Amino acid sequence: MRKKSIIIMVVCGIVLLLAACSKPPAPVSEEQAAQLVQEGNEFAQQGRYDEAISEYTAAIELDPNLANAYLARGQAYYFKGKGLMAAADCSKAIELDPEYTAAYYSRGWAHLTNRAWDAAVSDFSQAIELDPGLVGAYNGRGWAYINKAQWLFESYNYLFILFESHSDLAMAFAGRGWLYVKQPQWEMAVIPDLPEAMIQDPDPAEAYCNVGFAHAKKAQWAHAIADYEAAIALNPQLDWSRFNKSWAEGMKANWDPVIADYSKVIDLLPSASSFLPVTEEEEWSAAIDSYNKAMELSQDPELVQKAEGAIELIEQIREDINR
Repeated sequence: MRKKSIIIMVVCGIVLLLAACSKPPAPVSEEQAAQLVQEGNEFAQQGRYDEAISEYTAAIELDPNLANAYLARGQAYYFKGKGLMAAADCSKAIELDPEYTAAYYSRGWAHLTNRAWDAAVSDFSQAIELDPGLVGAYNGRGWAYINKAQWLFESYNYLFILFESHSDLAMAFAGRGWLYVKQPQWEMAVIPDLPEAMIQDPDPAEAYCNVGFAHAKKAQWAHAIADYEAAIALNPQLDWSRFNKSWAEGMKANWDPVIADYSKVIDLLPSASSFLPVTEEEEWSAAIDSYNKAMELSQDPELVQKAEGAIELIEQIREDINR
């Protein structure tokens, strides 16, 4: 009888052991995943992005629904120059949390790296809708508009080549209109580079510089339109001038959102003011005022030099136009 009891106890023990083994594993500790994200953040702050990515990936493996881990890894990829991987991780974060403002914001910067201007505008706009006080989103969207306008300019560059070899009066007006827009030195010498710091902490001096650039470009397009109109008046058969006038009008309009977004950056920062010029001369004046304000605020000698060069170039163009 005692032997039978022992056998029963052994069998029950085996059954209990098998039952325990068949149970699903205990849920992963949320604290453990959060700790991995925190460690990744510390690596990222030190610029050790590969190590940060490893920590974020480990956190995601523990908890695939951790939206902030995807966002953090996407940001690390961004700073490594891997825009496509950054955009993919930010998209996953948005999938997990459709109102994740920081994810739209970071994906906007990733799209800029990928030269996807419209997608960047869309993401920054969504971030602004979720947080109207997010200064960096206005900065990023303005930068996307600038790049899109320049991309359009380069894409249609060939349309103006026909004008360069003509010398009759009508074509002269068309050619001068072309010269107003064919000025790559604006892109090289006037527009300041946006440092990585502006992603988190926009510099008001940079914002003023970009407003000045936009006003100057907008005024140039206005003078190009005037010359195309003069060419058409002298020779109504100039279909190319009609097309290019229409295109120039569209390009001129592209600078309005640039001015609006960088003005918003300025408005959200202390001691700021914006202006809405209505004439070409006021555009030039507004550009010069913005560059002067940028020089007043900036501690960066390179930016000051760019602003001084921009003012000099504006004055030269105004002088040429008013002769």
